[in-house]
This record gives sequence, C-alpha cells and structure tokens, in this order.
Amino acid sequence: MELRRFFVGAEDISDGEVRVRGAEYEHMTRVLRMKPGYKVIVCANDGTERHCVIRSVEKGEAVLDVESVVRADSKSVSLTLFAGLLKNSKLDLVVQKAVELGVDTVVPFVSANTAEKKFNVERAERIASEAAKQCGSPWLSRIGDALTFEQVLAEVKKFDAVCFAYEKETHRPLASAVAPGVKNVALIVGSEGGFTPEEHAAAVRAGAVSVTLGRRVLRAETADIVGCALLLNALGELDHER
Repeated sequence: MELRRFFVGAEDISDGEVRVRGAEYEHMTRVLRMKPGYKVIVCANDGTERHCVIRSVEKGEAVLDVESVVRADSKSVSLTLFAGLLKNSKLDLVVQKAVELGVDTVVPFVSANTAEKKFNVERAERIASEAAKQCGSPWLSRIGDALTFEQVLAEVKKFDAVCFAYEKETHRPLASAVAPGVKNVALIVGSEGGFTPEEHAAAVRAGAVSVTLGRRVLRAETADIVGCALLLNALGELDHER
C-alpha cells in the first residue's frame, strides 16, 4: 500500500524525530485515524522524503521516528507564477496543475481587466497540499496573498528573469526569453480580459520581457498552465535527473 505523505516545516525535524502539528496533524489523526506504529512519508520542502513511523499521538501533536531518508528530487530553478484572478474558481485548476508541474510559488493578482476580485488563500493552500500529495512531490508550493498589478511590477526586480505573457506579442517565444543559468524566474499571466497596452508598457519598463505562448489565443487558465510547462521545460526542470 502506498504510504501517506505529510508536510512539515524544517523546524519540526530534529535528531531523527519529526513533530506533526496543525492541519496535517488533524488530517493524520482525525481523518485518517492513524495510530502509533503507522508508517508515513514526511517532507519538509527540501526535496527529501523521510520515511517515518508514528511513535506517539498526543493532543495537538504526533511524534514520529525517522527510519530512513531519501533524496527524492532537486531543483536548479525557482519559478513563481503571478496569475491573474479568474472567474468561477478556475484558479483552483491553475494552482493544482502548477503544483504538479513544480512551480514554487503562485501569487494571484488583480489588473485592469480582472473581473474576479476575491481570493481565498487558505482554500488555495489546501488545493496545493492535496496536489503535492497526489502527485508524490516532496515540494509544497507556496501560495501568496492577492496583489495589485502595481505590486506585481514592484516584485520584478527580485528575479533573474521575468516573462510577461502578452496576447499581442508575436515575435518573442517564451523559451527564448530566459538565459541558461538563471536561478529565480517569474512568469506573469493575465486574467480573462488580458492586459491593457498601458499595463504591457509598464511591465516592460519594470524589466519584464514580453513573450508569446504561441499563435493561438489561449483561455486564461490554459495560458497559466501552458506557460509554466513551456518555461520549466526550457529551463530543463521537467527532465529526469541524470
């Protein structure tokens, strides 16, 4: 039987011992009804799987013993997706698929043509956690609070490269916008209404590179997912390790 997977912080691991608290504790003990002696996999967002056995279950905390440690995956590049808020909970799908692809951080934002204004970060975090467990990833993607478009542009300087997916761009494919060796990359994709010419100009002034995702007009949620896949593939992050 496949072992269940749980995520903890680095501070919860010490001297061959893991402490599981919070929502993961509730899921372990109340939903799955795990008891001492059960075996699980614990990840701390460092690419490592810790195969553990539950030693004790106390009020608000489970204590586990680490039996073995396996280096499951490594990353050479960190990708942040700035995704325009989408109607009808479509951002749920984007979060799920971004996690499966290996995106490190998803940050929603509101721009001029965004119709949806509400975002539940706790719900998105639950979706991210479930997706990571389902696909067997040792990484747990971070979900940021919703930003304004101006706040997104203020973040541009923090990255080695920033790709701005613009529906009117026809000459620069996404893969050509990132140089080998970059370590911290961002992709900005708009909501259903796309970006205004003024937003495009502001993004370029801020240092983002205007890119196309192909000759067909994609739905916003498709553009998020395809953009992440194309970029991660161009950076070699979808390849098996050699």
